[in-house]
Amino acid sequence: MESNNIAKFQKIVAGLAPEKRRELALRMKGMSEKERMAVVDRMVELSEQRKIEITARPKVLATSGRVAEAPIRNNYVIEQPRTWTDRDYPDDNKIEIVKNPVKRNTAPAKASRPQQRPIKKAEPVAARAGREQILRQIEQKKIEAEEAELRKEKRKVFAKKAVKFFFTSVGRLLTVVICTLILVIAGLYTFLGIIMKGPSTHLRDQFVPSVMESSAGGILAKWILSDEEIEEIMNSNKTVAITEITDTTLVNAMAAEQNSKKANAGAVNDLDPDGDGIEVHDISGPMYHGKMLVVYDPSRIVVGTIDNYNHSGAGLTLKELIDKYDGVGGINGGQYEDKNGMGIGGWPEGIVISGGELRMGAKNCDYEVYGLTNDNVLVVGTMTAQEAMDMGVRDAVSFGPALIVNGVAANYKGCGGGLNPRTAIGQRADGAILLLVIEGRKTSSMGATMADLIDIMLEYGAVNAANLDGGMSSAMWLGEEELVSSSSIRVSRQMPTAFVILPQKTDEQT
Repeated sequence: MESNNIAKFQKIVAGLAPEKRRELALRMKGMSEKERMAVVDRMVELSEQRKIEITARPKVLATSGRVAEAPIRNNYVIEQPRTWTDRDYPDDNKIEIVKNPVKRNTAPAKASRPQQRPIKKAEPVAARAGREQILRQIEQKKIEAEEAELRKEKRKVFAKKAVKFFFTSVGRLLTVVICTLILVIAGLYTFLGIIMKGPSTHLRDQFVPSVMESSAGGILAKWILSDEEIEEIMNSNKTVAITEITDTTLVNAMAAEQNSKKANAGAVNDLDPDGDGIEVHDISGPMYHGKMLVVYDPSRIVVGTIDNYNHSGAGLTLKELIDKYDGVGGINGGQYEDKNGMGIGGWPEGIVISGGELRMGAKNCDYEVYGLTNDNVLVVGTMTAQEAMDMGVRDAVSFGPALIVNGVAANYKGCGGGLNPRTAIGQRADGAILLLVIEGRKTSSMGATMADLIDIMLEYGAVNAANLDGGMSSAMWLGEEELVSSSSIRVSRQMPTAFVILPQKTDEQT
């Protein structure tokens, strides 16, 4: 086959013009044997394709033009047919065509022209490989697009199912919650109705004042009872206000000073075993328990307060107020702004006197004043701020009501108030200060009434005593121990004032 192509190549070269033969010889001179054979094969292949193309056309050589049967092709006459052979012709790539001066046939050229078949040329291997790769890429992209569309449809179906499941679950949960809430509300309403409108008036009189004295619990009573009914119950179960003011001559503060000196000298007794001048007593009753601190020296009791008052500002916790004054203990103090039980202790209400300075209150307005004078006597009563300053009150707050004044206990009606956490301050005839805190609103201690506070203070010998701010603010600290914790469900309650116990004085200080 190789020698046959060489023979054909030689024939092809023989038919080329001299300059083309020289050009071809120069090109092939620098080629390798393999490259030269590739050129030979390619030229033979092209020559064969040209022969096939020419043979496929009905070409003839034109001679005299006297052949009547020759077809007319676009005003040209082909006189003599001829095909390619293997014979060597000097110039076989030339075809002579002459103009036909005579139009012998006006029929369309297509009618006499034989049907031609398209010549299929050989496609190079590299081109065929590239085309197949492109087709594969197109097919791969098509498959990927179909897969992406399928995934998209699956995601849509999954999303629809998830949304349907979510709303179905939420709907069922809301239904359960709403039904449960309705049952709870209905049960609570029935329970409250039994308490407040049931056969037990004592239970009603105990419950209504308890919720009405709290910051936010009054809504429970208003849910069942009218305002007129609530007012009637509150008036039937309250402490009667005392109009008298403390007679400072009834308190022997000097006796308290003597007791303090004994304590400072290291005197030890059963009630004050550590000799710090403070007794700690456990207080308990049918519905409550708490703590009582007896401070021998009344001069150690001061009103601690925050530096600046602000409606939107925050107060300090009881422990922070004690630490601010370098105290060793204390209880919460007076009234402060507390809307719906959400106050943060930045604004006191009523009067505040600290260190002999009037910090809150108008001089000519009446306030319930509970505090100590410069002579260390606890003053209890209603007076103007100016009257309090004229009496020499050095530290005081407001709340109420007064429990004991000049040794006479306040009268009370019914239950004497509701069961709640309570804080109170009192003073014995010997000058010792009584600090009382009752825990409440817990399963272990429901709380105490005003009547309970009066009884406790009388039991401990108080000649003057008053109720301070209670509820969630009620708390007591001594040293680093919280003896009575606040009933607040949040963190320790913030407040603007507190009664702080200062450190015990030494013999040199006294």
